[in-house]
Amino acid sequence: MKRIIGAKFHSIRRVVDMLCFNLGNEIKDDEGHTYAEYALHIQTSWRFVKDDVILLASRDIYLPQDEALDNGDYDFDEQSTQKEITATSSIFDVAMHNFEKHFENATVKSFDISPLGDLRINFTNGVYFETFTPSARKCEEWRFLPPGKEDHFVVFDV
Repeated sequence: MKRIIGAKFHSIRRVVDMLCFNLGNEIKDDEGHTYAEYALHIQTSWRFVKDDVILLASRDIYLPQDEALDNGDYDFDEQSTQKEITATSSIFDVAMHNFEKHFENATVKSFDISPLGDLRINFTNGVYFETFTPSARKCEEWRFLPPGKEDHFVVFDV
């Protein structure tokens, strides 16, 4: 993971409720597909914070942007397939479209992995990203995927 030091924010997206957090330069493969240099797949609680304000957090995937629609019947998975932002889009789906504005010219300054598996990534502009291990039972919480490599760094690989 030391390779992420100096990497810039690339993008975020989600696959159902898993955060795909991408860092580094954009790479184009032989078939013309583009992807980020590094990827983190987060399956645990997480948040982006700056100046003691939560910019975006894992629960935002489950909440519609329109509070009037938050009646317990909201289907966050169905909404993730929409290409356009609508009243039924989640807070996350709305935010991800321009989330990079929080990272203009920022790069990864440092990171730390606690003995509990919590991850914190600090950016040069004061934004930090952190995960929280939410259970005493060990299971996969997140993984670091260096593209093109078969060996992933997995917390917890049990």
